[in-house]
Amino acid sequence: MLSLVLLGLPELGERLRVRRNRSLYSRLHYRLTIDPLTPDDTADYLRVRLGRVGCTKELFTSDAIAMLHEAAAGSLRDTDRLATAALRAAARKKRKLVERDVLSRIPVGVKIVVQ
Repeated sequence: MLSLVLLGLPELGERLRVRRNRSLYSRLHYRLTIDPLTPDDTADYLRVRLGRVGCTKELFTSDAIAMLHEAAAGSLRDTDRLATAALRAAARKKRKLVERDVLSRIPVGVKIVVQ
């Protein structure tokens, strides 16, 4: 008997469902997916991440969090990457809060959509 744990991006599920892998897919008894974050989840996630490094005050305005959530499309990895870039940009400007205007000026290499 073999116990196997498979972890991967959403593409793993798609690959397992193709015909040649269907036999393996049918033998997986438990399937767990992590859905994209909701806007409230994104705000909570930022608070927890900042709290882990000792930050107790809000560093992102609610507008900036909404914009960050939309740009990251609920992805934890993209949320981390964009939040880090925004915090660096705010620090360079000697700002105490990350606001929409800071997020809108994130360099082109960092994916952010301004609407």
